[in-house]
Amino acid sequence: MNHNVNSLPPIKLIPLEDKTDRGEERARTNRPIKIAVPTDIRWVKVLEFLRSNNLSLNSRKLYERELKRFLGWSELHYHELRPRHFGQYKEYLMSEVQTDAGKPLSKSSINAGLAAIKSFFKWLTLTYPELLASNPTIGVKLEKIPLPPAQSLTPEQMERVWVALELLGETKLRDTALVHILSHGLRAGEIVELNVGSFDGKLLFLPDTKTNEPRLVPLKKESRDVLEGYLRSRTESGEKLTNLSPLMISHHASYKGERLSYHGIYFAVEKIGEIAGIEDLHPHSFRHTYATDLLLLGVDPTHARKLTGHQSDRAFRRYTLRSEQQAAIAAYYRAIGEEEVE
Repeated sequence: MNHNVNSLPPIKLIPLEDKTDRGEERARTNRPIKIAVPTDIRWVKVLEFLRSNNLSLNSRKLYERELKRFLGWSELHYHELRPRHFGQYKEYLMSEVQTDAGKPLSKSSINAGLAAIKSFFKWLTLTYPELLASNPTIGVKLEKIPLPPAQSLTPEQMERVWVALELLGETKLRDTALVHILSHGLRAGEIVELNVGSFDGKLLFLPDTKTNEPRLVPLKKESRDVLEGYLRSRTESGEKLTNLSPLMISHHASYKGERLSYHGIYFAVEKIGEIAGIEDLHPHSFRHTYATDLLLLGVDPTHARKLTGHQSDRAFRRYTLRSEQQAAIAAYYRAIGEEEVE
């Protein structure tokens, strides 16, 4: 069949998105652009990476957000990326990306983004060497950040915490047991995973921790007694406890009797802080206090790190600094023949 030009259907032109529009929009509004989910094949590898790693919920969210941001910034496939591209991306994070409040990213936020990318590309080169023979992010340096001091609670603040626990109602036994466990250096996420069988009457066994190594945490007698009393009260109230029953349970109306969640732990500690008059009290405050106290008691730093489950020497250094300072002060007063002023 023959067709002439007049018989052909009209041609409809579909304009493609101009990538510069996003830059112009950012310049006009001076606001960060919402990170879109990449729809190309590269995102498949990101999803595999997220599934194959034992990440906490918060870490998974951070990795997903930062990898979305990077893939939205670059359209290059993984094998096309070179070290210079990651230097350019770091400059982009430092100079163009803003917080929701319109402020530049902090050094910590920049490092979090770079660390997520470095972790992903390390995994990619190990898992798919045929796709990426070498890791292009090795040369990317994180921003230098001064080591923050340990945010330990003072003995006076801890005394106010114990007094506040006595003023609680229905959650008194549970929250008292919770604070005793937190005071032995456990992370909130680790407590969420604890079962009744994790406690043998003397020690807490943590099979899967942030360092991917099992950990034994010895409890002092007072804490053992409090935890046993809490479990006994649950049995006396009719609950049938097994080794797989959650060690800490919720008192929330919608989740009563279920495993106490990460957010539930934070809410309980914030409430205690309000009663005790301690601003910004959070679960990690007790972990800082435990680590600092171990070193002030003279526990070997290697043993202390084993008890707290710290993975990084640098992260643990904040606690050793205070104990070394205290030891230096004591040595000074001994040297000049005076008693140390308390």
